Amino acid sequence: EQIIKVIGKENIEFVSHSKNYLSAGIFTKALAFISVPIFTRLLLPNEYGILAIFSSITSIFAIFLGLNIHGAVARYYYEKSNDFAEFLGSNLLFILLFNFFAISLIYLFKDSIANFFVIIPYLFLIAIFISAFTIPSNMYLAYLQASKQSKKFSLISINKGILSLIISIIWVYLLKENRYYGKVYSSLLITTVFAVYMIYNLVKLSKFNFKLEHIKYSIRFGVPLIPHALSGFILTFFDRVIINQLSGSLDTGLYSFAYNVGMVMNIVVMAMNKSWVPIFYENLANKDFKKIDNLAYNYSKYIYFTAIGLILFSKEIVSLMAAEKYHTALPIVPIIIISYVGVFLYTLYGNYSFYRKKTGLISIATLFAGGINIGLNYWLIPIYGYVAAA
Repeated sequence: EQIIKVIGKENIEFVSHSKNYLSAGIFTKALAFISVPIFTRLLLPNEYGILAIFSSITSIFAIFLGLNIHGAVARYYYEKSNDFAEFLGSNLLFILLFNFFAISLIYLFKDSIANFFVIIPYLFLIAIFISAFTIPSNMYLAYLQASKQSKKFSLISINKGILSLIISIIWVYLLKENRYYGKVYSSLLITTVFAVYMIYNLVKLSKFNFKLEHIKYSIRFGVPLIPHALSGFILTFFDRVIINQLSGSLDTGLYSFAYNVGMVMNIVVMAMNKSWVPIFYENLANKDFKKIDNLAYNYSKYIYFTAIGLILFSKEIVSLMAAEKYHTALPIVPIIIISYVGVFLYTLYGNYSFYRKKTGLISIATLFAGGINIGLNYWLIPIYGYVAAA
């Protein structure tokens, strides 16, 4: 009790939830790191490329098909309304109907869209179904985060990551040709199984009394964030595309490696943000601004100390993670770490805009950043190389 008094109940709660999200974040990212050397040995380079396009399609269409409904679910939970179950039920019915019509429309133009992505229509359709199945998963995880069930959130994320890796490795290994289908089919299987589990839990939480006002709330909140989500996708991945276009695959590989090392900072930022948001919204609703100031100050210190630590030991981290031929990318690792401190500052203030439902402003800012990012990369990479992208 004395320890709680000294440290503060809110700080203990914040660190406790951060620990759960951080462990899940680190674990899933660690699995991603482990999978790279395994799949590069099992798959041909062109097969690995097909999977990269496949993953991009699932990410892009999850944004369009999901309409950011999961964000509205988390936000409505903090309204302290007594009709959250009805809200959830209305949105489940709406997203089911919307996806039925949207996927039917996509199916009509599947050949044209698949040609745009230079992928066969069959693979394109599997990617679309995976995108659709991630929506109920995102909605349930948003509910768990809002209701401060960080342990359950983390267990689901970790179990999904483990099963995905194990089943995909076995499936890829057992195939004699077109081995990338093993990864595709395992993704479809795992996503479907977890979607069924999430839908079952969402249905238990829901009351299916359809109300148009609930749909309007979700659309007003979620749709303006679609450009924001797409811009986030551009900010994260498009620089690699441009480096590959202008400097070749060697520089792309070095940059990607440095980016993956620096991404450790992003794991910390996103994990802490997941635990910060419920506490921040709760205190904002109670108009306890002084408590928010104190908590934000402590929260910032955690981020800055982590960044300093990672920068100081970046050389050792790079040495542990890769062979000497990758070490030329070391100078840009601290730059990428510092950039994620900038991401932290965006989330700290951006959450206030989310709470006030000013999501259109967030999208404008992110679109502006995405446009600048593309323009500067095309201008400066030919002059300074991949360092300019960092």
